[in-house]
Amino acid sequence: MARISLLTALLGIWMTAAMAEPVTWEQLGAEQQALLQPHAERWSSLSPQQQWRLQRGAERWLAMTAEQRDIARRRFHKWQSLPPEQKEIIRKRFRQFKGLPPGDRARLMRRAHWFQQLPPARRQELRRRWQEMPPQQHRQVIERMHSRAR
Repeated sequence: MARISLLTALLGIWMTAAMAEPVTWEQLGAEQQALLQPHAERWSSLSPQQQWRLQRGAERWLAMTAEQRDIARRRFHKWQSLPPEQKEIIRKRFRQFKGLPPGDRARLMRRAHWFQQLPPARRQELRRRWQEMPPQQHRQVIERMHSRAR
């Protein structure tokens, strides 16, 4: 466990250092430049963090298959259509998720994957039951899930 924490800390330090160094336009590959062309004029005025995020996004995009890109486009359009309040709720939940210990995040990811594998009718039934529960019962269900995961 200590080894994982040390690796996580070292990765965090490396990423912070990498994001602090500006990325010049010339350092980008030809495909990245083509993809990031809308940012070319203002590239040097972007913060190193913004440059790094855009570069990493371009790398991920270029590594995707056509099907993965199509899925990403659809998800992006769906995100854009959300009202600002809904986006903020999602951002808050994401920050909470990222703040969880790695073991808890892994358990949540496994549980989400399990849920996605269920037949649609079963997922709908579980959603309905969850929505009909009072908040105190939500806490009880969550506590039971935590005790089973340990």
